[in-house]
Amino acid sequence: MTTVSVVSVFYNRSTLVDDTVKSLLDQDMTDYEVLLVDDGSKDDTLAQLNRYADDPRVRVIGGENMGFVNAINAAIDEAKGRYIAVHGSGDIAFRERLSRQSAVLDARPEVGVVGCRSEIVTLQSTRAPHITPFTFDGDAETEILTTNPFHHGEVMFRRDLFYKVGKYRSYFVCAQDRDLWCRLSHHTQFVVLNDVLYRKFAKVPGSVSADPRRLLLQRYLSDFAVFCHRERLAGRPDPLDKYGTQGGLFKPPSRELSKSLCTIGSRFAADGDLDNAKLFYLRSEQESGYLYARMMRIVAANAPFLLTGAGKLYRRIMRVFQKASFSK
Repeated sequence: MTTVSVVSVFYNRSTLVDDTVKSLLDQDMTDYEVLLVDDGSKDDTLAQLNRYADDPRVRVIGGENMGFVNAINAAIDEAKGRYIAVHGSGDIAFRERLSRQSAVLDARPEVGVVGCRSEIVTLQSTRAPHITPFTFDGDAETEILTTNPFHHGEVMFRRDLFYKVGKYRSYFVCAQDRDLWCRLSHHTQFVVLNDVLYRKFAKVPGSVSADPRRLLLQRYLSDFAVFCHRERLAGRPDPLDKYGTQGGLFKPPSRELSKSLCTIGSRFAADGDLDNAKLFYLRSEQESGYLYARMMRIVAANAPFLLTGAGKLYRRIMRVFQKASFSK
């Protein structure tokens, strides 16, 4: 059996194929395969992927558009590896990524999911590149209630555990990873390596982070995944399993979701996007009556110059701290 199967799903990202695939083929380990999936792209992504089909490590999978969750589930069904390494289309894997993560899974049977620190490059934004500071090693059942330890694209996990918990659930479109980590945390320990092994590009056109409406959906679904997790921890049935898609109606207002939406609103404000700042402040206030969000929404509506001025100062301060972090 192959040790690692890398699975990367592309949709309309033909210009990002080369850098991603080259980074995957330049890994310092030998026992791995790369599954390159085209999810029914309307551009020439499939043609670009097929340029690498002659490499014996590569399998190109094409077909009609199924959506990311269904496409990655289908690709993992065809994988031969004991371990599955997800890889975000357009992102870059540093040369030791696969070997370092698989070594942890080889040496520590109690660990089932391994991530790493990442360089985050935010496109179409004034935010400077930075390195994620979060590391972790241990039981994540309660940690994941308040923190998502991974970005998704940098993660490697045991294939048998993936099937044990029922794969990605299609209901959680845009938040399928948070739901998967929650369910996996019942059965295994997590590790986030201190090593910087991955470069992630945020706000890539077509991505969740670049689409405010999909980002909003992601936050709501992520919060519902956490609610389902809380219910399981309390010994109650998973609402999605018990009630199907209507399970979301049972989720109570969430203060954590309000804070998250308000934070995103402030990021939009800092980038000068007041329309989306107002949207996220409004949704934050509606979720749980978050007073700070209400105040920020009033400021955005009546004195937007205060937000844009504060945003300029915020960006200057963040550049200093992020550049310092990035240079370490």
